[in-house]
Amino acid sequence: MSQPKTDFIHKLRSYFKTLPFDMREKNLCVCLSGGADSVALLRGMLIISSELEITVKACHFNHGIRGEEADRDETFCRRLCKELGVEIYCGRDDVPAYAALQKMTIEEAARDRRYAFFKRMYEKKKVDYCLTAHNMNDDAETLLLNLMRGSGSYGASSIAPYSYGILRPMLKIQRNEIEAFLETIKQEYINDSSNESDEYTRNYVRHNIIPSMQKVNPCVVEALAGYTESCRIDRDYFEENILQLHNTDLRKAHKALRDRYLIQRGQVLLGIRLNSAMLNEIERALFSGKRKVVPLASRWDAIVCKGRVEFACKEENLDFKFSVTPLQSGENKYLNDRAIISLKKFSDADIKVNNFSTTNVITFDNIKGTVYVRNRRIGDKIRIRGINRSLKKLFIDKKIPQEYRNIIPIIFDDEGILYVPFVGISDRAFPSESSIKTKIITTLVNVHKERWSDAYEE
Repeated sequence: MSQPKTDFIHKLRSYFKTLPFDMREKNLCVCLSGGADSVALLRGMLIISSELEITVKACHFNHGIRGEEADRDETFCRRLCKELGVEIYCGRDDVPAYAALQKMTIEEAARDRRYAFFKRMYEKKKVDYCLTAHNMNDDAETLLLNLMRGSGSYGASSIAPYSYGILRPMLKIQRNEIEAFLETIKQEYINDSSNESDEYTRNYVRHNIIPSMQKVNPCVVEALAGYTESCRIDRDYFEENILQLHNTDLRKAHKALRDRYLIQRGQVLLGIRLNSAMLNEIERALFSGKRKVVPLASRWDAIVCKGRVEFACKEENLDFKFSVTPLQSGENKYLNDRAIISLKKFSDADIKVNNFSTTNVITFDNIKGTVYVRNRRIGDKIRIRGINRSLKKLFIDKKIPQEYRNIIPIIFDDEGILYVPFVGISDRAFPSESSIKTKIITTLVNVHKERWSDAYEE
């Protein structure tokens, strides 16, 4: 085996030896663009697949950005996989239209749609892990981009070797090593013309900033990648310790832990990354001694009170919605499992839950059409004891914290609202002695119970 091929395969094999989980008999899917990096990853994984006892598949996502060139890439990927005997799944989306709709950059929208495609792969194709072809140069470029945008040490950890079902086996392999490997095995690949344009920020860093830095230190890519590795180790340590801050007074924690805790909460609950300006505003509010509302993004506020921080969808912006969904027997989950509804026979014993929950008995004898679930909408009302009551006013009267009102699932039919957990049962769903009764258990996940008893209203 020639030296470039030997070195490449050795580094690829070493990655899997360091993983903290067993990969045997897993279905791995290489995210194949047709470019040098992903083609090298696919060829390398096929070489080591038997010794790792894994199955290698491939997927290709057409972003709808480059017209005929993008179609050419898809055709190349299909042909390559056919030649190699690899099963391939292809998907596509109109990224420019999505970017305009969501007010994102093309790069942000492309990443968002690409990872949504990966999620579908896990669910529909029984893929255990998707493999992306990020390499050491990508890691160094991402570090510089994050630092130039004002990122703290969290962003300095750059690209994680693995996360949420994504494996990145080539982070210790440089781009020139990848190209040498492909040349050695005489494997063709295609070039994406958009990689040549400095219109994209990453390309500008790649073509201009890093070459300038290499004049000072020819090994700058290795140096930057080494720094990100050190930051990743620090981040892992902090993430192991921030769990202890849940349900505690954040004012008593060290700022390093406190900031990381808030960053993680924002990412998990809201899907946004809190920047340094947001963290500083939350910090000032925490130590002000008063309850404060800190605006974060167009949708979100941070509610700061007595050393605790919660996140709330803004009252005037109710587009934070989960889809209208038919209610099914058994367990129903919404908003990434933040709200759970369980329907059980009236005779069944109560189930114990570790989160904030309520249990009621209702009847579906008088429903009109189909029973659905959604969260609240502007103008919602429920008829209780013959009076149509405003749901907003009932939330206030029941002292339900504002940050939890948008995740409470509302059960309704074609005629109106039947039941609102923690609030009340409508006259039509209130059971009588003769009605068929159903026990309904509603659980809210990641709720601070003591906040519920210390509710507020702006």
